[in-house]
Amino acid sequence: MPQEKNIRNPKQQRSKQTKDRIRSTALELFCKNGYFNTTTNEIAKVAGVSIGSLYSYFKDKDTILIEIMADYSTLFTQVHQKLIKDIEKSKHDKRAWLRTFIEEMVAVHENSKAFNRELQIICYSKPEVAEFSKQQRALSRQTTLEYFRMNLENAKIQDVEAAAIVCFNLISSTVDYIVFEAEEGDSNRDRIIDMTLDAILKLLYT
Repeated sequence: MPQEKNIRNPKQQRSKQTKDRIRSTALELFCKNGYFNTTTNEIAKVAGVSIGSLYSYFKDKDTILIEIMADYSTLFTQVHQKLIKDIEKSKHDKRAWLRTFIEEMVAVHENSKAFNRELQIICYSKPEVAEFSKQQRALSRQTTLEYFRMNLENAKIQDVEAAAIVCFNLISSTVDYIVFEAEEGDSNRDRIIDMTLDAILKLLYT
């Protein structure tokens, strides 16, 4: 296997496309067959490249996984940055911002549902994956805390950080149910979101 110093950093468009194809093929196979059941030989074959070409772009299968997680993390961060940017609007309609927060989290997870399931499995044997998931949860928790700090007027709570953690866990449970447990077309989706919003707003303002 090539040493790390031999790993290519593609600059030409064709090389970038090859690396992207390897990465997207790996993601597809990880989701379909599982990370541990997928080999680099299989990834190379399905991607239409030689195994030598694959190893010229990636040190090993773990490296491919880490780059896929980095792509997902970028998307996740962009969503949260947009939510934080829009927090000022929440002063005018607190419920609407919270609903948007939940729906954005549902959308991000649904777009990578199979990958999220696989990450949950990999977490138990790969510390770097567990750390990645931990960082994602921390980012969501921080966004919730920022919302609370911007909406303290008329709030009845004293421990903002504790309230943010409680509400984040409620939101997280709601998102997990909608994405991973609810049947497609489940009519309970809106009712569950509404109940989650009712609980959060009641905690904050009554």
